[in-house]
Amino acid sequence: MTNVLEIRALRKIFGDLEVLKGIDVTISKGETIVILGASGSGKSTLLRCVNFMEVPTAGRIVLNGIPVGKEGAGGNIGYNEGELSSLRTRVGMVFQHFNL
Repeated sequence: MTNVLEIRALRKIFGDLEVLKGIDVTISKGETIVILGASGSGKSTLLRCVNFMEVPTAGRIVLNGIPVGKEGAGGNIGYNEGELSSLRTRVGMVFQHFNL
């Protein structure tokens, strides 16, 4: 089966608070998953990192076999704005409190 999304060792740190601590997820084509957790546990941060609305501190994200962002020195992730625009046309999010 083809992997649609692979997340490896994803970390996100805000100041002294490590919100995502080495997350590993693989989602195959046709698979449905649920992300559960208490308020403040990092669910939205994980999704925002996948779409680079938040830049992950470290880790690797692969969408349909294409790496998103580039892991640089110290594990920090950099990205190309053109690549992100292309990514965002294929990955959607519906916000919990959506206002027009």
